[in-house]
Amino acid sequence: MAFIWHLTIVEMKDNLLITGTVLKHKTSIDKQPKSILRNFWNVITSYQKKPYKTKLITLEMESKSFDIMTSKRGYFFEILPVKNLNDFRLYDHTHNELAIQQFHPVYFKNLETPIEVVSDIDDTVIHSHTASVLKRIYTLLFKRPKRRKKVLFSNSLLDFLNENQLRIFYLSKSESNLFGLITSIFRFNEIPNGALFLTPYLKFKSLFKPKKGNHKLQFLHQLLTNLPDKNFILIGDDTQKDIDIYTQVVHAFRPQISKVYIRQTGFSIDEVQTKKWEALKQTGIPCTYFQDEDDIDLEIESLKQLLNL
Repeated sequence: MAFIWHLTIVEMKDNLLITGTVLKHKTSIDKQPKSILRNFWNVITSYQKKPYKTKLITLEMESKSFDIMTSKRGYFFEILPVKNLNDFRLYDHTHNELAIQQFHPVYFKNLETPIEVVSDIDDTVIHSHTASVLKRIYTLLFKRPKRRKKVLFSNSLLDFLNENQLRIFYLSKSESNLFGLITSIFRFNEIPNGALFLTPYLKFKSLFKPKKGNHKLQFLHQLLTNLPDKNFILIGDDTQKDIDIYTQVVHAFRPQISKVYIRQTGFSIDEVQTKKWEALKQTGIPCTYFQDEDDIDLEIESLKQLLNL
């Protein structure tokens, strides 16, 4: 029987964003392996599940319902013309109810605070070694969630923002296969909860091919367009395309961007990264290129002034 593997619902200004993945057969989401071998097995088998592809699922409320089509990877993304969901159920194409069993929160209300936070995950919040395909795969396969380390500066920043009631969106190029693993890492490291946006389900061989596409840019466009009354703090790193993406977003939505943070992942900054950083700075938006050992207390004091706290 089909079931919801990952579900995220976000209240926007006048509508709802709903996204996630449906699999063909029920499987365990909570990945807390007790051995390296079990972690290896969990990751490998997460790429062998069958997605509930190109099927209609139905979201039913008291007074209305919405049909949503899954992709060939079981993925779905919709903006629904309702402000909130007080009570709802999801059904497959034969009207069997789809179970929602994830530990990570599903529903994220629109908060009164005027600023939202968007953060990358890999090498921004947790150490993932995305600069090297082989090193990333080794980390996925052989490091259990409780052995994965968080980036201290970023997490201190997120803790402060979360304590001050700023809603957090985690926007990652990681595939939906890793939803259980990522949420386990979050729980072990006590990383603040937030709406989790991942890319569609993949086959294992796809791990060896760098992901292309505009996933992050498309999500950011939807968030900023559908939350026109909010400003945003953007947090990323210099290993992938975060600087380029955030620079594009600043140019397109400049009045809505309050600050950009970029984590320096290496010991030094090369010529390409320097040019990208200069392009971001030239937008005029406040931005910080930080290292793990930088003074977080000093940065939080600066952030308090920005947020008028």
